[in-house]
Amino acid sequence: MSYTSFTLNNVSFTEREICPICNSDKKSIYIAFNQIPIVKCEECGFMYSKRVMDNNDLEEYYKNNFGSNRHFQGQRVNASVNLVALEKLIDFQNVSRYLDIGTGYGFLLKAINDKYKIDTTGVELSQQEAEYAINSLKLDVRPMSLTEAQLERSSFDVVSCFEVIEHLAQPVNFVQEIAEYVKPNGMMIVMTDNFTSPIAKKLKAEFPKWIPHSHISHFSPETLIKCIESVPGLKVERQLSYTPWELILLSLFMIGRSPKSPEKAYNLENSIQTEMNGKYKLFQLRLALNSIWANLTFQNNLEGALIFTLVRKIKT
Repeated sequence: MSYTSFTLNNVSFTEREICPICNSDKKSIYIAFNQIPIVKCEECGFMYSKRVMDNNDLEEYYKNNFGSNRHFQGQRVNASVNLVALEKLIDFQNVSRYLDIGTGYGFLLKAINDKYKIDTTGVELSQQEAEYAINSLKLDVRPMSLTEAQLERSSFDVVSCFEVIEHLAQPVNFVQEIAEYVKPNGMMIVMTDNFTSPIAKKLKAEFPKWIPHSHISHFSPETLIKCIESVPGLKVERQLSYTPWELILLSLFMIGRSPKSPEKAYNLENSIQTEMNGKYKLFQLRLALNSIWANLTFQNNLEGALIFTLVRKIKT
């Protein structure tokens, strides 16, 4: 499998002056990364990257440059965990049509297909990832944006997005868009990182999900609910969370030393150059253990590093 590289040559960045959740312009620095600081809205508490690639560059980044062996292996592991979460949140016996947004290489859809034999569709902007899902896994995956896919609205029992919403500059608009494809009284599953979890606070700038050029909207359980319920007709019914054992292990390794400063923890140029070439550590171990660990440690107190949110589309 070959991968292209993305460079910062001629890439434009746009300043975000207002909070994408509540539209307030009152903000303060939360983590002072050099090129892309993280700011926190003083009105609603939402955190977001102060600078983002402009829309054309951001689309090019995901469409033609996103995909790597690290992503491939990571998604195999995550699919097993996400299936456990789905089985705790929904009854697949009542699901006939399922749509996954940002489906990546398609491992979760494949697992659902194999176990439940329901009608599944995926949407994936990354051409490299979508092509694998289509050609190797023989899935119905549309290699384009949701709007371009021209799917029937109000036709899916469940619409999910796993680790997608943090990549978007306008998360409320995204939630509103995907909700249009859910049947009345149907469900949405929104999963993202919990950037106010105890482990995130402990690791500070070294929390590995601080990737401010790619992860540009940073949620807590409370701000995720605010984002979702700002869309009329949506109601959060339940949230689950858990913390991967790898993060706990990382925090133990840090005992006795202070976390790196923001300046040392993140460099935009280095991150862009290496993110598609990095290794996914302990792949076989994580593949064997992570779904078991998640199943045993899912909790309702929302202090985990990953949040799974069940949303109901209320009949109107």
